[in-house]
Amino acid sequence: MDNDLYSTLPDEMLGRLLFSGDPKAYEAIYRRYWRPLFSIATWKTNSQSAAEEMVQELFLRLWENRQKTLIENPEAYLKTALKYSVISFIKAKLVNMQAELGEACDQATDRLADTDVGLAELSAALEAALNLLPEKTRLVFQMSRFEQRSTSEIASQLGLTDRAVEYHITQSLRLLRFQLKDYLAYSVIATIICS
Repeated sequence: MDNDLYSTLPDEMLGRLLFSGDPKAYEAIYRRYWRPLFSIATWKTNSQSAAEEMVQELFLRLWENRQKTLIENPEAYLKTALKYSVISFIKAKLVNMQAELGEACDQATDRLADTDVGLAELSAALEAALNLLPEKTRLVFQMSRFEQRSTSEIASQLGLTDRAVEYHITQSLRLLRFQLKDYLAYSVIATIICS
């Protein structure tokens, strides 16, 4: 079978040929889905290099496991695998962001100093920064930091998943850290956004 014929075959047949170890079926699947998967991964990760690496890894695993599982719908298989790769990428990114935030907060707490900034000024700065947050993100943050509620309590009350609550907290901390960077040295602010 020539390469042009492979490009016209339906996914189910390409999956069966791949299962039999046919490299031309693999090439046809690669040519058919590499670009769309790369576009999705770039959009979801906001990084072309991460997207390229992710998609290449998917196709490498597809080839390595070609005779272990019959894949009758390569498109669905690859999109599902990509979804899990993107989730892993985002989780790793969030862990890194939280580590960076923790480090910045540790540094801020370490250099706490006497200051003539009044509590009213700190309170106003915090209030202004909170008002920049989207409503749901602000509510999640206030419940977490001011009402000392757990992630599961917040999720239950607002009808969110635990992951969604963690996402809102991470987003609020990132924005507040940026907006209040000049105040991080003051214990009141550091306690609120670093704890």
